[in-house]
Amino acid sequence: MLMIVRGFAAALLVASLAACTAEAPGRQTPVASAPAASAPAASAPVTSAPAPSRTSTTPAARGACRAGCDATKARDYNGDGYADLAIGAPGQQSDEEDSTRSGYVVVSYGGARGLGPRRRTVLQPGRDGLPRGFTEGENFGASSAGGDFDGDGYADLAVGASSERSDGPAAVTIVFGGRDGLSARSAVLIRHEDPMFGELLTAGDFNGDGHQDLAVATVEAAWVVYGSDGMRRQPPRPRLVRRSSAINALAAGDVTGDRIDDLVVAFSDDDPADEGTGAVHRGSRGGLKGVAGPTFDAWGVGALAVGDVDGDGFGDVIAGNAYADADDPGGQIFLHRGSASGPAAERVLISQNSPGVPEDSEDGDGFGTELAVGDVNADGYADVAVGASGKFEMNGAVFLLYGGRGGLAEAGARVLRPGDAGFAGDVQAFGASLRLSDFDKDGRADLAVTTRTEPVVAVLAASPEGVRTTRPLLISPERVGTPGKDSGFGRSLT
Repeated sequence: MLMIVRGFAAALLVASLAACTAEAPGRQTPVASAPAASAPAASAPVTSAPAPSRTSTTPAARGACRAGCDATKARDYNGDGYADLAIGAPGQQSDEEDSTRSGYVVVSYGGARGLGPRRRTVLQPGRDGLPRGFTEGENFGASSAGGDFDGDGYADLAVGASSERSDGPAAVTIVFGGRDGLSARSAVLIRHEDPMFGELLTAGDFNGDGHQDLAVATVEAAWVVYGSDGMRRQPPRPRLVRRSSAINALAAGDVTGDRIDDLVVAFSDDDPADEGTGAVHRGSRGGLKGVAGPTFDAWGVGALAVGDVDGDGFGDVIAGNAYADADDPGGQIFLHRGSASGPAAERVLISQNSPGVPEDSEDGDGFGTELAVGDVNADGYADVAVGASGKFEMNGAVFLLYGGRGGLAEAGARVLRPGDAGFAGDVQAFGASLRLSDFDKDGRADLAVTTRTEPVVAVLAASPEGVRTTRPLLISPERVGTPGKDSGFGRSLT
């Protein structure tokens, strides 16, 4: 994970597998509501965000796809080699009857020119044969994760629909991919008695059998559902990984460099406001077994990701602490380098006050609210997009930090504002949801980003110089023919 996501099934070379990335969003920090902003502009100001130049002779550069190829497979639902984007619209959270109450997911398929809003699949409980997760089907699309769970070569999509207001058990819906993309007719339900089952999702191959496995969180426990050839016929039962007073974030990736994904969990064993711990649950041929290396401080962590930012063959753990830690009230991210024994105990702290990071930190900026990993500049090192969707000038921002031989570089970081993604200037919480994926198969991860006040997903194409801020693609409910009012369109991106 990061990332999910999260995880994701054919084996690559050792170097490729060790550097693939996956991530998963943690619980979102509440953002104050605001009136809807004006419609996004059709184009954005030309303010390029170049990446630092890299020499093409490094080992990482010679294996340029290593930081992103596996993540593309985890989100390629029609098997054409292009990453696709699943957009969650979990619906309004009120007692009023509305057509969007149950929530839905729109899948936009990638191609040579990137994502095509007209090439889409709409998934909604009770529609086209898609089963309901529980009685009301509420909140469908609030979480999601992609991976080839049944091992047929096509990525599948797991969708969460947890709700505190549900009286009955919850379920995660797995919709299977195929030549024509995702099909509601092939969906299965992974049921659980906890109504919050599916609040957090991430995916990775935790037993090295070539099938992606699904990690699922409730409020107080983390579970794993192991993929298999026969899971369409007989959905497997969740197996307990960890129980605590609060599960705050999940991510998957190969931290230990053994070509088997590990599961990273941020949790609290006491009052969540007082403490937090991070642990890497080691993947093995027998599945998740034990904790690799030391646990790490995860006080206030609400987002996790895994990516090999330094090209050493081990996934590094990135943790986002947007508000709670006194190290920087504007938010920060922590990086623990991966190794054969697990994450390093020593951490690297990066905030807006770090040398080379643009913009000074202010209280409540929310730097680290959301994380995404992918290789933006095709140099073979994983890069990290950091959402700062707090009160940052009431708008929010996204920071791009580039990986390299020395790790995640603070110098050369770039900041993107709402106007760079085609949004009007008065939106709030820009960077609330993020995804880095190669939608046009040029070897570079493109950036998908949302706000909290506009039902629009903006997609910025990557280039050799970095992320392009000219003519971003804007995907809205109107463009894909789905309900827009109070739909929460873009709440999750996979």
